[in-house]
Amino acid sequence: MLEDRPRQIAFYGKGGIGKSTTIANVSSVMAAMKLKVLQVGCDPKHDSSRPFWKGTPPKNIIDLLREGRGDPRPSEYIACSTSGVHFMEAGGPEPGVGCAGRGILKMFELLEEAKVLQSGYDAVLYDVLGDVVCGGFAAPLRAGYAREVYVVLSGEFMAMYAANNICRGIATYAQRRSVRLGGFVLNRRNVPGEVEVVTEFARTVGSHVVTIVPRDNVVSEAEQMRRTVAEAFPDSPQAQVYRDLTQSLLEAKHLVIPAPLSDEDLESLYFRSSVRIGSTDAAGVTEKG
Repeated sequence: MLEDRPRQIAFYGKGGIGKSTTIANVSSVMAAMKLKVLQVGCDPKHDSSRPFWKGTPPKNIIDLLREGRGDPRPSEYIACSTSGVHFMEAGGPEPGVGCAGRGILKMFELLEEAKVLQSGYDAVLYDVLGDVVCGGFAAPLRAGYAREVYVVLSGEFMAMYAANNICRGIATYAQRRSVRLGGFVLNRRNVPGEVEVVTEFARTVGSHVVTIVPRDNVVSEAEQMRRTVAEAFPDSPQAQVYRDLTQSLLEAKHLVIPAPLSDEDLESLYFRSSVRIGSTDAAGVTEKG
């Protein structure tokens, strides 16, 4: 798997859509497969790696720089979980002060200077806030770090709107940096017609749904234990979903340059699906009546 650099995979998506839960479980599965994996949190909340903390948050890049002791060493910001996942967090400024994107840019500078990406990792997974309008959050794409992108979304309109914007960012950098979309991870919210509308959206932009992650209480149970589902409940159906997703990521069969929709076309697609689903539901009620 290794060449001069590891596989570099970024997860994007609307805030609160479940990126961190998804990526942490993928990291756990990779570690269980004896792959050396580094999970990089690019969200200013610096909580991507929460399941690996052992109760104590690690020092993040911004905090270390704020202490004013010069550029930190990798040993100061890269930690390792009990399951073998290496992880780090970019961090961010206090709310309302400064630019969170700058922390991400500085993080990549440090990774390059310390040659972290050439230190034997099989995979580096980036957990990125979905606002690619900001140059900092687009850094994994623009600088060529993330060659493969997976977008986490649900069947809610704003999640799909963010996903479409992320496709625009991928298309922008695709030619210069060989960035490709690997597909969509549907993290279900159980809204009506969710699978159908997301599947149609994925097909329309030229991609596909890689995995459908069911809504399951086992996820919150694992979070309360400060562990991933893959670690806490390895025999559960939900853990198998994450194993299947990880296998799909490793195979990466369908990497494409997406064809994002205009805002009007996205609205139309979503509205058509809603009307179609509503009509089906109404017909069902009529038949039962």
